[in-house]
Amino acid sequence: MSTLEKRVDRIEAQIQELADRGTLIELTGRYCHAISSGDMESVLTLFTEDAALETTFPPGSGQEATTTTGREALRENYKGTAGMDLKPCVHNHVIELHGDRARGFCSVELRLIQGGVAFTGAGHYEDQFRRDAGEWRFQRRKLVVYHWVPHTEGWN
Repeated sequence: MSTLEKRVDRIEAQIQELADRGTLIELTGRYCHAISSGDMESVLTLFTEDAALETTFPPGSGQEATTTTGREALRENYKGTAGMDLKPCVHNHVIELHGDRARGFCSVELRLIQGGVAFTGAGHYEDQFRRDAGEWRFQRRKLVVYHWVPHTEGWN
């Protein structure tokens, strides 16, 4: 292989890496927009069929940790968010690529209505992604919440 061919191969690999990183960051953004608009069918298309969603909350938050596995179970899980007017906002992405699999971390701030009360939350997502039928999807999302209080209480 010539020096030029090696350089072209390296550049193509770098372009693919940049494209994959951008697609994964956009995937987390699409998730937030679909959740915000209440479009649960769009949310579900962002997950693999065998996907898992895990959520943990801080002690004293009054919330229970959950784990849901499989797209149909996710559908039922997300029905429980109806009426919450949930508004997630993600940032600070870190992504590790491993071929057709990847891991990612991002911070999340949450605004929502729960039982008629405005809440604020913060935490981070720990994501595992898999390229599925040529598309990047969530294979596992873990939401680690470390702040969850009524908006009037603010940061404790």
